[in-house]
Amino acid sequence: MKYTQGYKRAKFKFTAGFYTVVACCLLIVGGASWFTLSKISNTEKTEQNNGSKTEYRDNTSSYIESVPEIPEITAPTEEVKQNVSEEPYTKEEVKTETSYTFMMPVEGKVIKDYSTERLQYSATYGDMRIHLGVDIECDEGTQVSACGDGTVVSVNKDNSLGTVVEIDHNNGITVKYASIKDAAVKEGDTVKMGDIIGKSTTVPNECSDKNHLHIEVFKDGKSAAPLKTLGLS
Repeated sequence: MKYTQGYKRAKFKFTAGFYTVVACCLLIVGGASWFTLSKISNTEKTEQNNGSKTEYRDNTSSYIESVPEIPEITAPTEEVKQNVSEEPYTKEEVKTETSYTFMMPVEGKVIKDYSTERLQYSATYGDMRIHLGVDIECDEGTQVSACGDGTVVSVNKDNSLGTVVEIDHNNGITVKYASIKDAAVKEGDTVKMGDIIGKSTTVPNECSDKNHLHIEVFKDGKSAAPLKTLGLS
C-alpha cells in the first residue's frame, strides 16, 4: 500500500515539471518575437531614386545598389519611314550610262553627207552613187584631229581612200580618217580628243571634188551616219 501511493506521487511530480519546462520555452519564444518586432519597428528605411541609384538605410547599416541605365527604344519617326523604301532597285537605277564627247576633226562645211539609199553625184566618176562617209571641206595639208579619246587600230594604205587611220573610240564606235598624209600616230597608240593624227590630202576616188577630209564611222562593226553617231549633227 505504501509503495503504490509513493509511485503515484512521483508520477504527479514528473508531470508538473514537464509543463513547467514547456511554459519556460513559450516565454523565451515570446521574448524573442517581441525583441525582433521592436527592432523592426525602430528600423528606418528610406528609398531614394537618384538617376540610376537606389539607396536603402537602417540604423545599423547602409546598402547601395547601382542599376545600369537602359536606353529607351523608340519607334521610327514618320520622317525616317518616308526616307526608307521597301521597293527593290530597278534596272534603270542600277544601270549607269557612260557619255562620250566628240568633236569635228577639221573645221569646215559638209559638202557631201552620208547616204545609203539616196544616190549622190560623183564628179570623179561622173555618175550617181551611195556615199558611206561624210566629206568636210578643208584646204590641202589641214591638220586632222582625233574626234575623241581612243586607240589607233591601224594605219594602212587603201587604193580608193589613200592612207587610212582607223581609231577605236570606245562604246562600239570606230572612225576611219581618209586620206591622211604625214601620219603622226601608229597602231596601238592611245589618243585624246583633239590630238593631231596627221594632215589631209586628196582622196583618190574623190579627187575631182573640192579639197576635203573624208571620214567613215562604224557602230558595232556596221556602217553608220558619222555626224549622227558622233552627236555632231
